Amino acid sequence: MKSITIDINSIPTQIEYSEGNLHIVGLMDEPFGAIKSGKKTIEIRANSDDRPFDYSIIKANHNLRFINERTGKVIDTKVVRVSHYPNIKRLFETEGTENTLSVPWTVAQGIELIHSFPGYKESIVKHGVYAIEIETT
Repeated sequence: MKSITIDINSIPTQIEYSEGNLHIVGLMDEPFGAIKSGKKTIEIRANSDDRPFDYSIIKANHNLRFINERTGKVIDTKVVRVSHYPNIKRLFETEGTENTLSVPWTVAQGIELIHSFPGYKESIVKHGVYAIEIETT
């Protein structure tokens, strides 16, 4: 599986790759803070034809490392469970928004937010979406 390299503070940093049972992904600042504080316990991810990472390989008891794409800080988590949904509405109806989003939004607001990320709406229609429940280690 190929990885993506981004610049964090002018330092090339690999994200979206795996080393055995350790999976490393980038995360924006706000959800990073919500995971760090323990408020957000479920990460939402979708496979994409444009990005090389296959989220179906993440399983319970694997480790998921988040790298803050702005600061380069790291949070290590353990995967509790992974659930796959056909669409974001079903995910929010099942998982709720209080543990999946950085802010306490309604299902409709959450759907609008997730669909606003470039390519996410199309990717979810094609591949579905993953709810990855985590706990910090």
